[in-house]
Amino acid sequence: MDLRQLRYFVVLATQQHYGRASSILHVAQPALSRQIKLLEDELGVQLFERHPRGAAPTAEALFLLERASFLLRYAEQVKQDLIARQRDPRGPVAIGLSPALALLLAAPLTQAMRARYPDVRLRIIEGFSQSLHDMLGQGSVDVAILNGPMQLANLHATPLMTEALCLIGPAGDARLRGKTLPLQRLAGVPLVMTGVPKSGVRLELEAAAAHAGVELESVVEVETITVASRLVREGLGMTVHFAAVVKAEIDAGQLAAVPVEGLRLRRILARAADRPPSRATEVLIDCLQQIVGEQVRAGDWPHARLEFP
Repeated sequence: MDLRQLRYFVVLATQQHYGRASSILHVAQPALSRQIKLLEDELGVQLFERHPRGAAPTAEALFLLERASFLLRYAEQVKQDLIARQRDPRGPVAIGLSPALALLLAAPLTQAMRARYPDVRLRIIEGFSQSLHDMLGQGSVDVAILNGPMQLANLHATPLMTEALCLIGPAGDARLRGKTLPLQRLAGVPLVMTGVPKSGVRLELEAAAAHAGVELESVVEVETITVASRLVREGLGMTVHFAAVVKAEIDAGQLAAVPVEGLRLRRILARAADRPPSRATEVLIDCLQQIVGEQVRAGDWPHARLEFP
């Protein structure tokens, strides 16, 4: 069985007439008949029943038609992908980031992609892990950074980094003077709960507190660290998050961040496993890993550890 035989078969099964199929394929009818006969002999089934008006596909032929069509489409995609690799990446590509990661990565990622791959049209979509996970399955985004733990079925997942979650509050607060903070010390601390329940930072914090028997005191719930950090600066409470997103305020002496013992957030770079990545997706992933690696190594991402070479 080869691709030529499958192509002949698909055209004949679609046209159900040797003359029309021969015309479309630009081959003589005897040559078409010979290839179909070779295919039938190899498979050990009859694929067509000849009649005065043409050739009717058998039940076995209809079974084969769906699979042969898929193989031919996939072979054509492989060909186009290989051709595309010989020229500069181009076309649209979408990445999903949490609001906090978008603050850190949107600008350097856009700059790098524009400088290196001007024909790639980058789209950045903000959302939390569960919605980004769904978008990957739907094809709304090509790649996303997800927070573990999370179901990764049907995803190609690559570890990106692990970050310590920190108690973040006003600089000079006595509770933020140590190098680390025991989880039990969060009891009684007025907290601005950031993110969405059962996802990301909130999931890690609430699960660890419940396991340790620590009752958290929530004064307000917000979705983004941008709002949370403003409330913290206004003296309305503290928040638990990763420190990189408020590094500018830490460097300016407005805020301080201390890792909470046992609280860590795992970042995963994911794409759909059932769709081969485009060339644009491949270069976006490479670019993203390079940017994250450079930022972590330069100390711009405090309390973070890379999980890729």
